[in-house]
Amino acid sequence: MLTLRRVIRSIGALMGIGLIHYGFISDHSAVGFYGMALLAFAGLFSGPLIFRLVFLTIGAIALFAAAGFGAPGVGPYMLLAAPIFINLMAMLIFGLTLLPGRVPLITRFSRFDKMQTASPAVDRHTRLITALWAGYFATIVIATALMAFTGAFLAASWIVTVISPAGSAVLFLLEHLYRHFRRDLFGQASVFRTLRVIAHPEAWRGLVHDG
Repeated sequence: MLTLRRVIRSIGALMGIGLIHYGFISDHSAVGFYGMALLAFAGLFSGPLIFRLVFLTIGAIALFAAAGFGAPGVGPYMLLAAPIFINLMAMLIFGLTLLPGRVPLITRFSRFDKMQTASPAVDRHTRLITALWAGYFATIVIATALMAFTGAFLAASWIVTVISPAGSAVLFLLEHLYRHFRRDLFGQASVFRTLRVIAHPEAWRGLVHDG
């Protein structure tokens, strides 16, 4: 369901990511720090308390850095901190649901969708897709960290602020395209219905303690 909180969070996240990348492209770190603060602000609207505290800390550091405080040379690393953390958080959310006794995240969404066909074959597929998402975000985190370690900060920014969200959209659409051609197994696939499931709070309830 669409709420004002989700709209604010989405707009804030997109604007924050855009400003961070613009800060690298234009070599205006202050703009990137304001984007980092905006992205951290968007992160305060959801998630466990520990994640909110991390975003609060990131936002505070970003505002101090934008005001000119902080050690010289650490700016690029700081600008990459928030988007890297978001991808790391996504990796953990998907990956931890693959542990024994847990319900894989995509399996959970599939079962919540009342119009989705349920079968052991579907469960195997959704578990595989959950692992694929975990591996995707792990690759983004590792590639970004390697680029930053070698000093290729602009390349790191492209990976974590542009390639990551664009690749996520492509992966999401390709998986639904596969479901469309396998209607005999999955039934009628719908991108918008899946997005509604993901946005529904009940689909996430008990995620930490399932199994």
